[in-house]
Amino acid sequence: MPSRRAFLSGVGAVTITATAGCLDGATPYYAGQDDPDTSWWPQPTFDRYGTCYNPQSVGPTDGVSERWSVEISSPSARPVVADGTALLPTADGVVAVSAATGDEQWRERGDDDDPVLWPRDVLVHDGTVYVAVIGETGIYALDLETGERRWTFSEPDHGVQTLLIEPRDGYPMLFAGAHDTVYGLDPETGERRWRREVFGEVMGLVLGIPELLVATQGGELYALSRDDGKGYWRRNFHGMCTALGTTTWGGPYVSFFGGPTYRLDDYGKIEWRADSYTRGSFVLTGDTIFTAGHRLQARKSSGGDERWTAGETTDCGPAAAGETVYAASDTAVTAYRFDGGTGVGPLRTSAKRWSHEVEGRPAKGIAVADGAVFVLTEGGNETSSMAYALESA
Repeated sequence: MPSRRAFLSGVGAVTITATAGCLDGATPYYAGQDDPDTSWWPQPTFDRYGTCYNPQSVGPTDGVSERWSVEISSPSARPVVADGTALLPTADGVVAVSAATGDEQWRERGDDDDPVLWPRDVLVHDGTVYVAVIGETGIYALDLETGERRWTFSEPDHGVQTLLIEPRDGYPMLFAGAHDTVYGLDPETGERRWRREVFGEVMGLVLGIPELLVATQGGELYALSRDDGKGYWRRNFHGMCTALGTTTWGGPYVSFFGGPTYRLDDYGKIEWRADSYTRGSFVLTGDTIFTAGHRLQARKSSGGDERWTAGETTDCGPAAAGETVYAASDTAVTAYRFDGGTGVGPLRTSAKRWSHEVEGRPAKGIAVADGAVFVLTEGGNETSSMAYALESA
């Protein structure tokens, strides 16, 4: 019988750790209410649930080349992509570029006495770009095509940290999280419909069934009425929330800096706990949750048991499309097979689909849209901050 070393040399295996046996038939399917029919990435975590998963195979799977790359100032939030335009949040404003070419279309820097510095969140809905800003003007609503301002919303104390849109027919709602306040706004006009005080800076917003879930830097998790902001329940955890997500048939997932990650039920009771964490986002599918703290890790949605663990990751939220999961290390963006590749027990081969080195360190989070992976990088002493679109070679 050949030795383990000889076997590995012969097959050129990529070894990752996994639970014993096969992957229990893990198959990717959407964890939201209806399968999305889009090739775009309109919200930072793709949808209102925070899944960071498009069941459509809209990203590159078998090797990549650079569709384009452009130099930017430091990235301040995750890019979003909609209707042929990529929105790049940077330290000195939001830059809109062509998703196909990277050519600049417009940018929003604010006013001289109230500049748009370090926008915290950007999303697109129905031809409007919504930008959350730490400044007296907390939200800018801009025309996607021209960048023209449609309305602004003032939050003079600390600005706005995070946004979420619910495109309900007849009564859409824009949710905004500020330092210690959550707002429900009319997305057409910016008019305030309700206001709710919370404890701590709002770090995440997602929509469960039927509540709006709010996570704060102070370790608080709230379930609020999406219609008027009234509370259903509130839970306190130790640590700063780094990611929040949910599905339509269960409670939320919440991760804290350095760990752990929890799965809760519909009433906020802990169902399971795992000693892992993720920064910026999970990837949530019907039966698998991915985290990307120090390594990309796949766990069962039910019970939290580990499925497999792959390469090293940095503080850049992962994303997925079809049967491919995208994550980033300090120097590269890498695509992995959803099921971790083939094999039995801890030995698995062909987990990695491709890897592409970039200038600077990938930051904030990955978006997958229009046949490409979009990522922003943070430069250093000898490197520049960049925006990349990576497509099939």
